[in-house]
Amino acid sequence: MRIHQGIEYLSQNTRQSILGEHARRLGLDDKRDVAERLTDPLVIESYWHRADENEREVIRLFVTSAARGFLRKKEWEKWVQRKGRLLTAGLNKLRRLGMILTVRKMWGEVGYQMPREVREGFTLCLIKDREPTAPPAETLPYYITAGRGIHLDLIGLFVYLRGGDVPITQKGQIHRRILLKLAPLLSISDAHVSGWAEAALPDSPKEGIALTVVLDLAVRLGLIRMRGRQLVLNRTRLEEWLQAAPEQRWDDLYDLLAEEYLPHDSWWDGLATRMKTAEPERWNSLAEELRALAEAGFELPEDAADLAVNGWLHLLLGFGWIQMGQDTAGGLYWRWSSLPRLAQTEGWFIDPAGTVTIPPLVPLAAIWQLSRFCPLDFHGDFLSGTLQPKPLQAYLSAGGTEEEAIRLLQRYCHHPVPEPLVQMIRQWGRETRQIQLEPFIRVRVAHPGLLAELRDLIPFQPYLSMIIAPTDFLISPSQEKEVVALFRKFGYEPHQPQPMIGEPQAEEPQAAGYKDGLFTIARPWDGYAVENTFPDQLDGMRELSALPKMWTQHFQSYHPQTMRTLLQRAAELGLEIQAELADRAVRAGVPREVAVDMGYWYVSLEQGKKKQRYRLDEIQRVRIVLPESLY
Repeated sequence: MRIHQGIEYLSQNTRQSILGEHARRLGLDDKRDVAERLTDPLVIESYWHRADENEREVIRLFVTSAARGFLRKKEWEKWVQRKGRLLTAGLNKLRRLGMILTVRKMWGEVGYQMPREVREGFTLCLIKDREPTAPPAETLPYYITAGRGIHLDLIGLFVYLRGGDVPITQKGQIHRRILLKLAPLLSISDAHVSGWAEAALPDSPKEGIALTVVLDLAVRLGLIRMRGRQLVLNRTRLEEWLQAAPEQRWDDLYDLLAEEYLPHDSWWDGLATRMKTAEPERWNSLAEELRALAEAGFELPEDAADLAVNGWLHLLLGFGWIQMGQDTAGGLYWRWSSLPRLAQTEGWFIDPAGTVTIPPLVPLAAIWQLSRFCPLDFHGDFLSGTLQPKPLQAYLSAGGTEEEAIRLLQRYCHHPVPEPLVQMIRQWGRETRQIQLEPFIRVRVAHPGLLAELRDLIPFQPYLSMIIAPTDFLISPSQEKEVVALFRKFGYEPHQPQPMIGEPQAEEPQAAGYKDGLFTIARPWDGYAVENTFPDQLDGMRELSALPKMWTQHFQSYHPQTMRTLLQRAAELGLEIQAELADRAVRAGVPREVAVDMGYWYVSLEQGKKKQRYRLDEIQRVRIVLPESLY
């Protein structure tokens, strides 16, 4: 969950209460809203340094042990039983600050979720600052090559979709004949994706899984959509995406990948967060990354390195975002590629024969426009194209002009377009023989006299230039709404047996299961929604506030039976006590067991990772320790 997705479900009163808690606890009194504050790494870091041990323990739990920062209340209660009821105090403080949100299923099951931005901020607080990794003396090539860039793979897909839709089978799969046509357009391969797919989509066919992933990304980004059983371009959204800055496109894609594709165990979050802080073009050791996570408290499986490579790094490699290599000892290294995020300011090169060489940093919008009249070749690391008469003539027949094509070629060319090529384009234009059929609307009136009346009305005259019969004339589809409105203005009610040609047809509802993508990965928090609540400071802690004040505020002696009751209650609630022994030494710890042995009552105190056993008759004074806020 992103922070803005959670905050939008909170009422204005709840948000104001959270802002008030920010002012009281963190001293924040600026004009920013809750989401802006909680996405500020400095706010998260400041709170971490102010937090007490209970709050930090809760943060560690949600960051290092909860899948994507999500815990069901039942799971939380198990942690409380193990760690002590005082954890609830830390949870309440985080909830009151908006750093943990309460979520609930429709039928009442409650859970808690820490939003992603908050989780990432605390992850960086837990993990030590990145120390520069000494680059390997020699980096050997990796056995899988990197993709040329997911944005260029998407362009190849869109070029194909512009010429023909992609049908989907009843099982939600891509037809094999389409796979064979689309596979050459992509640089990402099944080898990049198969490791991730085996864990995330074990029942999906492995052939063509890379294409399925690219299509799924495009659907989730809104660039293509389902129309019946076909995938078609969403042209409005596509134009916006093509015009976006490369950095923004990369951020959107990375956020989508981290939200939908990253496996759910908490250590994956830690790995992704740590990787994101690495500098571009600097080699990093995978072993060092995993060691840093283990030192921060993340529980890593024994095969964490293999899982990280197959389930995440290969995916990023196929996207063209990272490079991978090995040292001579077999150690794995990786580094971010800066290319996908650089400003796209380069141009292409054109030879007199019409071959266009397209470097990586040519603007995507220019490549998209070029593909309208120049077939593109997607083989290899770079795109290229070759100007040919038929595609250019089809472009001209569809409404384009020779001058527009020449201007586009020159605008993004590093050198003047060769004059022989310009002459060739003009020659192809003169040879254009395509015939274009254009729709017109036939307007028929009841009798010739009515048409004569219309010809006398000045507002109608611009629309009567194509009279084809005494009772009939033609108008273009773009004029239909205007003519209908004009008829009604003058008291005529036109009959329209068919929908207006210019009127956009309602989109067909998407097929079930495709609302968010081509496939669905089950998540533990599916079905939960953010609850609009601001917790009381004592929420879930009534048992603590109900303890006798004598037990918590006074360090004193008790009757043996009362002392046993006090210690047993502290053990049930997981509360720390202070106990003074006969030798005046004071011991602190959490009672774990109060029992009789050989006729004597004993209590076992847990102090960190150690346990110490004491006889009750050795204890002179005792007190249950509670936070100041509960006194």
